[in-house]
Amino acid sequence: MSEACDEAMVAAEQETGESETAILATLDECATADDWIGGLQAHPTAGSFTSYTRAEAIDLLDIACIRRIDAVVCQDAAEQDHLSFELDDPRLPELQVPRA
Repeated sequence: MSEACDEAMVAAEQETGESETAILATLDECATADDWIGGLQAHPTAGSFTSYTRAEAIDLLDIACIRRIDAVVCQDAAEQDHLSFELDDPRLPELQVPRA
């Protein structure tokens, strides 16, 4: 896992409340989908669980990418067929969360 991804996952673990801001920020800090999946498995409380199988991590990635389709991790996830939707789905732009 890249250092930037690790640091972003640690920050997401430390986020309090119901906000999705920190977990979405990890999509910009991790280099690839595999980097993100490994980061979540190493820091499962970043995603609010105590542990994640690879399949569960991919499921959360699928959900997170709905809100941040332009992130490098999401582009890579789409190339690896990890997403249940197409990135060019016309309904997705209205669901995007602005970066802080």
